[in-house]
Amino acid sequence: HGPPPVGRMAALTATASQVKLRHRSRVETLAGLNRRGRGRSGVIRCSAGFIESYELALEASPLLVKSTTSLVGFLVADLVAQGLSSSRREDKDGRGIDLTRSGRNALFGFALYGPCSSWWYGLLDQYVLPEDPTSALAVAAKVAADQVAWAPVLVTTLFAWDLAWNGDNVVGGGLQKKLGADLLDTLKVNWSFWPVFHVLNFRFVPPGDRILYINAVQVLYNVFLCYKASERSDEDEKAERSG
Repeated sequence: HGPPPVGRMAALTATASQVKLRHRSRVETLAGLNRRGRGRSGVIRCSAGFIESYELALEASPLLVKSTTSLVGFLVADLVAQGLSSSRREDKDGRGIDLTRSGRNALFGFALYGPCSSWWYGLLDQYVLPEDPTSALAVAAKVAADQVAWAPVLVTTLFAWDLAWNGDNVVGGGLQKKLGADLLDTLKVNWSFWPVFHVLNFRFVPPGDRILYINAVQVLYNVFLCYKASERSDEDEKAERSG
């Protein structure tokens, strides 16, 4: 059962009005900080319009919007990573962008990361100091839980997804071998990057916008991964020369 049509329409109207008020407040804040030139005002209006449209869609279909956001985020992040990797590759083997890999990662974002992360962050907001969710203690507890509990699960799931798509035996030892070889190193890189961004996430980002924020940071994270990979390549090259 649900509210009668009139009640439902009233609820939707109230929700839309709240979003418009938040949108107007953001526009006024941005306009106060940026009063130089028409071009910049156009960017402000465009950004604010996107935020308004995103929040209205989020209110109407939260899970679908978060999953679609993750699809786009994982797709863009993978394309950026492949582009950076290709640009720094010394052997120039002529390999282009692997669209199959990008599509696979985008599907992971849509089917698994979006829904599961939405559930996870909702769980943190519901049970970790909900009476004071942006306090220093709450933020620290959420960041710790995310990095200790969620990060290993997410990395393991991504490894299993990749192995399954490549036709490897996930259950028969393939995943266990992959975890033994790469899990700890991957988590170390993860822990050197994400905590500071999750402090900002849990302190300032509204709960409904967390997936959008994280997917935006994911692109920067892939740039960071390519930088770390480049560092390792340089170190290996120096070791070979000294040896």
